[in-house]
Amino acid sequence: MNEAEKDNTHFELNEVWKIYKNGDKIVHALSRINCYFTRGSFNIINGPLGCGKSTMIRIIGLLEKPTMGKVLINGDNTSDLSQKKRNSIIRNEIGMVFKRSNLIPIINAVDNLTLPMLHSDNNKAKELLKKVGFNDYNKFPSEMSVEEEQRVCIARAMVNNHSIILLDEPTGDLHTMESDNIIELLLELNQTQGLTMIITTNNRRLSPSDNTFEMVDGTILKK
Repeated sequence: MNEAEKDNTHFELNEVWKIYKNGDKIVHALSRINCYFTRGSFNIINGPLGCGKSTMIRIIGLLEKPTMGKVLINGDNTSDLSQKKRNSIIRNEIGMVFKRSNLIPIINAVDNLTLPMLHSDNNKAKELLKKVGFNDYNKFPSEMSVEEEQRVCIARAMVNNHSIILLDEPTGDLHTMESDNIIELLLELNQTQGLTMIITTNNRRLSPSDNTFEMVDGTILKK
């Protein structure tokens, strides 16, 4: 990492390990992860099912703590922070999108966005939905296609002016054309909104980025 990259680093994982105990077995979900992601970059983590991608994205998103090592955001080590302080960072900086939409089924698209807002704002919710190409504001999740659900989830991930969007297999349930549409949307948001995006996938077609990483058996390598 050169000085310019160091100054512009949004995330850094330094000697990160995640070790679980499963009965008598020790499982190394992550082993000696060293990588960084610069501010405003578009990053793809490729790897087969079970290689540790979801564990890594949860650790980057501060939903889990590493067994060893440091997770730095804007140069600050988050690994030893209290859960209250970690929650504050999540609330103010990190938006997350998963393979399953996790939208609340009994409320419409706008309400799904206003509910997690720090300050509820219907107009802002509608603006965000428009940015992701979704204009049927009163539609309920049960009335949406899978692609529409993911568009709403992406909008929801930006509600609190988050600068970081983490996406764990966001196209896993989509057909090829739908998948291409979502990746095109993410690239557009990355370029127009300056969002730092980190996307996990096992779809080899989704590699439109210079920042593509390969993950195998809990270890990540930059191509």
